[in-house]
Amino acid sequence: MKVSDIMITKDLVTVSNTESVGEALSRMRDTGVHQIPVLSGKRYLGMLSYREILRRRSIFPASKVETVMIKTPKLSPGDNINSAIRLFREAGVPALPVVQKGLLVGLLSRTDILKNISSIVRPGQLRVSEIMSDDPITAREDENLEQAIEKIRGLDETEIPVSDGNGKLTGILRIDELSGDAIMPGKEGHGRRDWISNPEKNDIKVASIMSQPVSVKPTASVEDLTSIMVSNGLHVVPIVDGSDRIVGVVDVYDVINAMDVGRSRAGVLVQVSGLGPYDDDLYDIIYFEAGKFLSKLGKMSGVKSGTFNVHVAKYHSEGRIKYSVRTKLFAGSLNMSVSDYDWNFGKCIAKIFETYENLLKKDKAKQ
Repeated sequence: MKVSDIMITKDLVTVSNTESVGEALSRMRDTGVHQIPVLSGKRYLGMLSYREILRRRSIFPASKVETVMIKTPKLSPGDNINSAIRLFREAGVPALPVVQKGLLVGLLSRTDILKNISSIVRPGQLRVSEIMSDDPITAREDENLEQAIEKIRGLDETEIPVSDGNGKLTGILRIDELSGDAIMPGKEGHGRRDWISNPEKNDIKVASIMSQPVSVKPTASVEDLTSIMVSNGLHVVPIVDGSDRIVGVVDVYDVINAMDVGRSRAGVLVQVSGLGPYDDDLYDIIYFEAGKFLSKLGKMSGVKSGTFNVHVAKYHSEGRIKYSVRTKLFAGSLNMSVSDYDWNFGKCIAKIFETYENLLKKDKAKQ
């Protein structure tokens, strides 16, 4: 299968590099897209997405799109879809432009891949329990909107499950229904489509603005999960038990990382989320410790390629920062996740890799 077989070509939503971020957000919100190609004439320059705007924390609505967009890899119409999926894994972006002779001719998103998953790979009997993260971060329905948005920003995604005081799923908070409201100051209002970054937003509770709950059970097939994702326009789906308590979460990247699309580039790709542009010291610690661990991984398991995801959340308390780190390893037949937390970031990361080594040793001893 080629990229041209499933890419979007009709009614592409785009924005000029000279338009404002406010104009781009309005267009994204009105058309229901989460990312939008930035063009100069018909020539592709970059991509603007909710995720990148959230990372900025604050921005002037009148800022030019070209000052906020990011550069992305490009696809060609004739590229093999498996190669495109591997590029998605490496780039960590929600959509990639399809370019021919410098001109935008289409767009391929993560959702387009999910829509065609059964034609691309054979999900087989893979179950949700095998790829889900079992320590989900949720928003509480009695939290104020600003707290919930901070969690979404930290997760580097566009949705977050909402729970009650007992951990039961009660809804989903979707950033595409808030967009500019939560990001940029401006108009007053409290509706999902209004601009609500004003002093009163601390009074807005998540329960008053969340969407209806959508979920699957751990025993559901990954193919059924992707169908629910696509039909509900979700990128994150909560996993619940028989009492509707949230026991896990699966996002689009979990599905894409689990797809068997043939040989990948040698080595394990490390993907980090949750950190900001000024967290250089934390990035250094992650890559240093990951490098030591991955050099042992091949010898311990025979794995030559894969993906290692690291998500960092910061919690401020009494003038200090406590770090919560969630990780997941997809490599060959390995599908493992380890989480930990500590006031000392280096200690937290070191404990996580020590746990991985112990788990691998136990697996090897069983063989």
